[in-house]
Amino acid sequence: MVRDGAVAQLCDLARHEDDRIRKGAGGTILNLSHVDVHSHQLLRCGVVESLHQFLVSQDQHLQFYAAATLSNISVQVDDPSLLVRDKGIECLVDLLKSTDRLISQSCVAMRNLASQPQLQLKITECGVLEPLYSLLRHTDTNIQTAALSLLHNLSILEDNEAKIINMGYVPELSLVVRQWQIPEGQRHAAATLRNLATPTHTQTLITSGVMEVLLSVVTNAKTISPVLHEVTAVLAVLSREPEAQSRLASQPASVLDMLQLLSAHIRAKVDLKLVFYCLGIIGGMSASEKLRDMVIKKTDILGTLTHYITPQTPPDLIKVVLWTTDILYTRECHVYFLSPSLSFYLSIYLPLPFFLSL
Repeated sequence: MVRDGAVAQLCDLARHEDDRIRKGAGGTILNLSHVDVHSHQLLRCGVVESLHQFLVSQDQHLQFYAAATLSNISVQVDDPSLLVRDKGIECLVDLLKSTDRLISQSCVAMRNLASQPQLQLKITECGVLEPLYSLLRHTDTNIQTAALSLLHNLSILEDNEAKIINMGYVPELSLVVRQWQIPEGQRHAAATLRNLATPTHTQTLITSGVMEVLLSVVTNAKTISPVLHEVTAVLAVLSREPEAQSRLASQPASVLDMLQLLSAHIRAKVDLKLVFYCLGIIGGMSASEKLRDMVIKKTDILGTLTHYITPQTPPDLIKVVLWTTDILYTRECHVYFLSPSLSFYLSIYLPLPFFLSL
């Protein structure tokens, strides 16, 4: 462990008049920031002011040291807003128009800073969305992924949703979601769409063709599990909308492929989070009589659901099992075989209103 006194001297050297000394101190500060205990030492010894001076300088080496150090330190503090001085965010945004090295590091720094709502709003207010938009098609997939990760964090804040949509990001995100070759970027794009799929914006997403894109991703065998989680979560929300149900009903072959895959995940009982979202999709789309008939006739979903009614099943999953069963069973005149355990739960819960919260 480095002594606090030595770290304090290092922070002083970072403000030295000699450029070479400042750069040497900046590189050392960056190296120390990779270790948690040293990050806290740097903060105690006033490194924030040194990093601010680096950012506002015109020296790209110093700006890189500042952005990279902020990236490391920001994940170690409870309040990242304490790490940026006046004009600090603006400087990071300006770096998005600089060299590839600085662009990537600035995206990562702002992504980590954007773990706090106050900074999610501040970063957006500083004009990040315009330069960020062009980065979604950057030829360097590392930069593209870094930009998507920043956008993902910014989209968490409700106040940013309309700004992101109005900037035309939805079609761009849809393009990225199709790109299974960059799975991490694909995951961030899908997660951003998930954040944007709120009651205020679901119709915008649907009319932008998001349903069709997500349907193709779900049925793509190359889609990895983390991406599948995000995509099915968005579909579970959108599938409850009449317009989405109409679009799904217009392409029965693709919907049938999706249903077979969703049913396979539900039968496997391996990934309970994925099962939750799969049932959300099936329950949502089954509000449409045409789609409900397809679910009942082309899958064995009702028989499968009985296996989830056990004391070991998480309560949230039991609720969505019963909610889906309510839609498929009680709204149909047909009679289905139900296990005694499922019949018992239905007799208790079906009189209650159900609400699927995703």
